[in-house]
Amino acid sequence: MRNFTIFLVLSMLLSSCASILNPKYQKITINTDPQSKILINGEVSEGDNLGRHKFQRDRAAKQITVQREGYKDVNVAIAQYKKSPLYIFSVIPFGILFYPIFYDIGPKSSNYQSQVTIDDKMTQLPAKDDKAKEIMLKKVSVDIDPENLKYRYFYSYRNYLNKEDKKKSKASETEEKVELENTIFTDALNELLVEQGYIDTTAKILKNSFLNNLLIESTITGTTFHNIRGQIFFVDLTIDWKLLDLYDNVLFEATTESGSGQYVLSNYKKASEGRFEAIKDAMEYGFLDFMKKDEVNTLMNDRSDVEAEANYSTLVIPSGKTTVATIGEAVESSVTVKNKDGHGSGFIISENGYIVTNYHVIANAEDISIVFNNEIEIKDVEVVRSSKIYDLALLKVDVNNLVPFKISDDKKISIGADIFAVGTPTAEDLNQTVSKGIISGKRKMDGVADLIQVDASINAGNSGGAIVNKEGLVLGVVSSKVSGSGIEGVAFGIPAYQIMERLKVAFQ
Repeated sequence: MRNFTIFLVLSMLLSSCASILNPKYQKITINTDPQSKILINGEVSEGDNLGRHKFQRDRAAKQITVQREGYKDVNVAIAQYKKSPLYIFSVIPFGILFYPIFYDIGPKSSNYQSQVTIDDKMTQLPAKDDKAKEIMLKKVSVDIDPENLKYRYFYSYRNYLNKEDKKKSKASETEEKVELENTIFTDALNELLVEQGYIDTTAKILKNSFLNNLLIESTITGTTFHNIRGQIFFVDLTIDWKLLDLYDNVLFEATTESGSGQYVLSNYKKASEGRFEAIKDAMEYGFLDFMKKDEVNTLMNDRSDVEAEANYSTLVIPSGKTTVATIGEAVESSVTVKNKDGHGSGFIISENGYIVTNYHVIANAEDISIVFNNEIEIKDVEVVRSSKIYDLALLKVDVNNLVPFKISDDKKISIGADIFAVGTPTAEDLNQTVSKGIISGKRKMDGVADLIQVDASINAGNSGGAIVNKEGLVLGVVSSKVSGSGIEGVAFGIPAYQIMERLKVAFQ
């Protein structure tokens, strides 16, 4: 009996030989550039002189992050999956006879892979030219057909390496889940745009202009979520990208297929943070692929509109025998500019039907029509010329014997001077409403255009309307208003002298 007891104890010790004899830490070689910084679970790891780093054998997945100046961070997760060579002692003699009683399942009984190679995964970050346009995020949407929403679950890290995943889930659980993820996609793209320097984060009101800004729109059309035993998460995304100008004209579109790095959902990262980082990572890879396209690079540096608008020939317009001389006449010579999506305002500048408004009122617009103060509507409207840079447009209708406004060519702005804004705010049945205020200041739009600041009541629909003095002389064109909680009386107009300068108009 005593001999049997000794033999049993020895067998139990031998059956746990890997856990007893295997070191607590395994050294793994990480192959990457010597200039790279290596982090393990968020902590910097120096490694030894052979490039080996210590990983604790504790059955928890580990996240390796490699950082290098000028390159995108790479994240790779690894887990123990290979039985230690000492495992052979775990199954003899009683491991075989009494499995699983004497089967070694201790945290030190298995190993990680012996090396991880990173260099081939590094993506160089494109350097943004200081003169290149900045990008503003217009919209991120999710439009995934059920067959393009996939979930892959791996029961173990070994299953993942062998591509042995559980069958993808059916599409029945998709709709609500995709909507829930939409805010994650938006936040992720906004964050990476800031990180890559494509968004100006300075607290300035007047910093966005057609010449210096583009819009980006992305639609997630396919996604595969990968989960390795609830510990490691990564995602593949199919994204449709659109690059637009500030007036929502689509300039270029393309589709990218991108995959994230691998993120550990336990230990040093909460699960929600890990999923967010993976989604952001996949979006960033897609965004970088999109930004590297030649067409995008060309558009980011395109200044062709400057030359095109500078080459306008002078357009001579008859000034008219009689011009607006009172606020009442200003109301009668103002118009509503309608399109299928809404309306703006405008004003007559010639007796034969030339009308000035904002370019953004008619940009991309179909079915433009002009409604006069007497409610007569003209649907045959010609866009004669426009300035996207300075947000001005010159329209023409075939109507004669109109009373035009006189346009000031004075570049001196009198701060504090009384002004009146005439236009159609909010709704068409409020056509030719007059509001009073003063000129509050002279500003500069993103270093490109002069603006006058006014405190008159300006609302949606006023855009393109005239800013006049009490004699009806045009001092400016309503262009925009600052909106937001606690903000009142901050609106902007394009100085009148720019109408003639930018649209190359002369009166006779």
